[in-house]
Amino acid sequence: MGARGFRILCRSDPDLPYSVIVESNRLEKSLLLESSAAVTLANDESTAEYKKAYTKVTDGYGLIGIWHFSKDENFLLVVTGVLSVGQISNCDIYRVTAVQFVSLRAPFDTADSRVIDLQRLMSSGMFYFATGSSSDETATFDLTVSARKRAVGDTNEHDFFWNRNLHFPLERYGIDSNKWFVRMMCGSVQVRTVYVGNKTVKLAILSRLSCRRVGTRFNVRGVDDDGHVANFVETEQLLSYENCEASFIQVRGSVPLFWEQPGLNVGSHKIKLRAVEATAPAFNRHFCQLKQSYGDLVVVNLLGSKEGERTLSEAYKAHLDNSTHKDVEFISFDYHAQMKLSKSSIDILRNKLIPLLDKFSFFCIKDSKVLRSQCGVIRTNCLDCLDRTNSVQTMIGLQMLASQLQSLNIESTKVNVALRFEEALKDLWQKNGDSCSVVYAGTGAIEGKSKLKDASRSLARTIQNNLMDASKQESFDMFLLGSAYGNRLFDQVESLLPPLVVQECDRAVEWLMERAGEMVNVVPLTVFAGTWNVNGGKNMHNIAFRNRAPLTEWLFPNEQLVSVNDSNFHADIVAIGLEEIIDLNASNIVKASTTNQRLWCDGLRKALLTKGKYILLGCEQLVGVCLFVFMKPHLAPFVRDVAIDSVKTGMGGAAGNKGSVSLRLTIHATSVCFVCSHFAAGQNEVRDRNEDFVTALKRIKFPMGREILSHDIIIWMGDFNYRISLPGEIVKAAVRAEQFAQLTPNDQLTQQRALGNTFMEFEEGTLNFAPTYKYDTFSDDYDTSEKCRAPAWTDRVLWKDTTKRSAVKLQWYGRSELKTSDHRPVSALFRVDAFAVDPENCKSVYEDVISSVGPPDATVLVSVRSAAAFPVELYYSVLDKLVQLGISPRLSKFDGPDLWLIFESGEMALAALSMDGVYVADMQLNVRLRSPNWAESENLRIDAALQSAKSANSIQYSTMDDTDRFEFDDDDEEMIQLKVGPQGTRCASPRFLAQERLIESEMTRMSAASPQQVPGTGYFEPRPSSVPNPPTGDSKNGWLAKPEGGPLPVRPVPPRPDSVSSRSNSPWRVPSDPHLQDTATWQVPSDPHTRGSSCFQSASAYDTPGSQQGYGVPVAADASTSISNSVPAVPPRPQFQ
Repeated sequence: MGARGFRILCRSDPDLPYSVIVESNRLEKSLLLESSAAVTLANDESTAEYKKAYTKVTDGYGLIGIWHFSKDENFLLVVTGVLSVGQISNCDIYRVTAVQFVSLRAPFDTADSRVIDLQRLMSSGMFYFATGSSSDETATFDLTVSARKRAVGDTNEHDFFWNRNLHFPLERYGIDSNKWFVRMMCGSVQVRTVYVGNKTVKLAILSRLSCRRVGTRFNVRGVDDDGHVANFVETEQLLSYENCEASFIQVRGSVPLFWEQPGLNVGSHKIKLRAVEATAPAFNRHFCQLKQSYGDLVVVNLLGSKEGERTLSEAYKAHLDNSTHKDVEFISFDYHAQMKLSKSSIDILRNKLIPLLDKFSFFCIKDSKVLRSQCGVIRTNCLDCLDRTNSVQTMIGLQMLASQLQSLNIESTKVNVALRFEEALKDLWQKNGDSCSVVYAGTGAIEGKSKLKDASRSLARTIQNNLMDASKQESFDMFLLGSAYGNRLFDQVESLLPPLVVQECDRAVEWLMERAGEMVNVVPLTVFAGTWNVNGGKNMHNIAFRNRAPLTEWLFPNEQLVSVNDSNFHADIVAIGLEEIIDLNASNIVKASTTNQRLWCDGLRKALLTKGKYILLGCEQLVGVCLFVFMKPHLAPFVRDVAIDSVKTGMGGAAGNKGSVSLRLTIHATSVCFVCSHFAAGQNEVRDRNEDFVTALKRIKFPMGREILSHDIIIWMGDFNYRISLPGEIVKAAVRAEQFAQLTPNDQLTQQRALGNTFMEFEEGTLNFAPTYKYDTFSDDYDTSEKCRAPAWTDRVLWKDTTKRSAVKLQWYGRSELKTSDHRPVSALFRVDAFAVDPENCKSVYEDVISSVGPPDATVLVSVRSAAAFPVELYYSVLDKLVQLGISPRLSKFDGPDLWLIFESGEMALAALSMDGVYVADMQLNVRLRSPNWAESENLRIDAALQSAKSANSIQYSTMDDTDRFEFDDDDEEMIQLKVGPQGTRCASPRFLAQERLIESEMTRMSAASPQQVPGTGYFEPRPSSVPNPPTGDSKNGWLAKPEGGPLPVRPVPPRPDSVSSRSNSPWRVPSDPHLQDTATWQVPSDPHTRGSSCFQSASAYDTPGSQQGYGVPVAADASTSISNSVPAVPPRPQFQ
């Protein structure tokens, strides 16, 4: 084996179970892995004979552990390629460059892309481990902990122990996993040897990436509910000299708020803060953890003054000032702005930090005696915690170098010695920055020294973030969670018990879930769910709206509830879905404005505040679909795992004019998913609507492999656009007579649900209210336009309770009479029985289950009384007795006086105890458990875990004022505001215009192919494939007049001028393109069907008073308007609902 200290052998005899043997040249035993069990074998003659049936698979430098890919497929991860980094404390440090996955079930076909992706991740050079050197094989150096924790033996924290879960399979069978598996860290290890005379000093930078909140740059940002932040790195500057060590620690991590930053999309890279008011518990947990681990704390914030960074920085400072950690000093330093002024500006920050560094000191140990300790840490952050952070941490590290050298009695007073250490340290920090950047962003650090190099890395980051980060993120999650990733059962149990306990005792998961009801208390909650198609959202602040019904009549339908007499009865959680929050025209589909989102959020917040305090938990907009979730402040500490996703379904999934937005959360121990959807329009597009539902169900994904149906409670609302398959007059007559029950059998959604085509197993309240679509705005009259659409229940709220415990009860389902849209809002009020963990009951049930499932190693020792060794001839007789009990061992071996029997489960091991005292061939058996005290150790573990969880949940919510200023950032960054004459015209880049025209073209095609309604009926007829040429003598002001009894008039496309000389007769004005020399504006005729919502807005609208059905007269272009033939004409915008 040579330098490769491990050899992997396998046996693939079809008549015998597949098994793997691991040999080590540093251990006197071999490891047998068979049938998901593990046992050690002595390296004696019998073992050597046994190994002859095995063949070599590979040699390895180390073993990472046993990874559970699924319940039936396990892998032994073998390090087959390494790169030596250096030596510290007589231990070799290696970087992993190749990993082989050895199946423990059978020869495995590695065609599964997830296994290949994980193998690629593990071999990418970001993982490190240490082993004893050839000169001292017994030496140990744990890379996952700092020098201080190694010195005091504090190895219980596993924040940087990446393969901790992969050690469990050996520990389960009582095998010391540290003898066989390496302890692996992720991040960067840089080691340099510096000579001082005839002696050597080891200078090292060790950056340990936390495994608590792992992910790629645009997939994981901010803090999670447990207080763990993205890209949290503990960096240790270590000097080792003879028998002395000097260690100085810094940390970096993402801003500890709920925020995200999308990748390369339209409107990309905009910082979005979420649930600002609900961040306080997680924020406080984060700082409590830092203080517990490192002592005093100072924050160095390097965010800049750009809009997004400034908002994030201000929110960071506001949370700190409002928390219980006001003692933490907060130092803001706009790195980019200051360094642009002068490179020496960094001295301003250095001078602020020098007194703090002197106060915090560093850790120093000599001959196992601690000489000094570090009592505080500096937490540095920028946006990504990469380039700027590494630069500042380099400065801090260089500042501490002289003190570290002095503590080791190194002659640093000599100029050449100090310079050599300083140059070596600078080089190590630069390489450290590159390595940390590769882990999080996929490329090396951007240093600002070479513009060409930085540009290429920036481009590489963009490609990495959008093409490879999704699979990389999934690989991270799968490696850390194993078979628990995307497992519904594990997800449910982890809401009741700490995740580490669940992963260590995976055999008890099913038992625990069967008794979940005994571990919880019922917490009644009231949930309001409402949906409203607001028809572009323009009329919310219309003057005509002031005298109409307020939003509170929709949000608080208490007077409709006979069973509720308390006037102060208000929902705990309010979920509001809006559709068509903006006009669905081409420019908005390409890049939707969030202005209306902000306005509606403010309006809803003010309406809710009239009845009590609510905080915004989450808000997401997909073009016209927008979902808001508010909740009462006292629930904030009990809400976890909030996540948002959306899916486009318009134009075959290419556009967001139709689609779904979803927000999921866990409140106490109950998972809830809210979905807001806008499905395909059209009387006969039932199949498209069904497909939109299925698309949302399949494509909406949440972190950790969760889907919509992975939740306990699902509430789905929206404008589903299902119609009533009856003529319009019949529907209206039934509505006037309030005979809604006669219409329900003809409701398309009711029909499709009955057929199992959509919303399978969902429930809905009785449709005892009038259809909500389509009205004339500000009127009680249904559609009186030429199309005269038949009324329909397009707006609905449905729910699904997957707990099967009747946790959801509908209290109210109806509509409200807000008339600013052509739809009426619909709402449902639910009573939800959420489940909260009772720690005492939880402990009691867990202890009972653990004692029932038996010992984790499932191992029984059988001996014969008054015999020095177990008689081999009794082996098959013992097996026969076990068969009579209905059990059989997976593995067995002779070890001294005992016969070891390893069973599939602990329950079988308990059953085997019934053989104790039984006589076999006149010999009395002594049967006992190998781990008789397993329950006590498990109980101690659950006690510690529950105590830790109780401490974390004791964080109280603290209110904040004026948080709405952090919730929305200015939108439309790509738009250019041009001031031309008295009116400003928004103009976009050529790429934006190209996308808009593509969408418009598709909209025109789809509109031409869609059916056309017969006026006065609920039926549709196919639209003509082409529009006939208009009669020349039957036009009026450039528009076709409506012939008697004929179809609706079709507006012709205004002719595009063929030359500059014809511009005086053109109705078009050419857009001001920054790439062209012409600086005129473009006035587009405002389509009455899209209500003038073009991205190119003009003061001259076509909706002239008195015009028939909104058709007006084209505005003649000014004679002085300049025309450029290089700008193509845009086709007219058709109606697009």
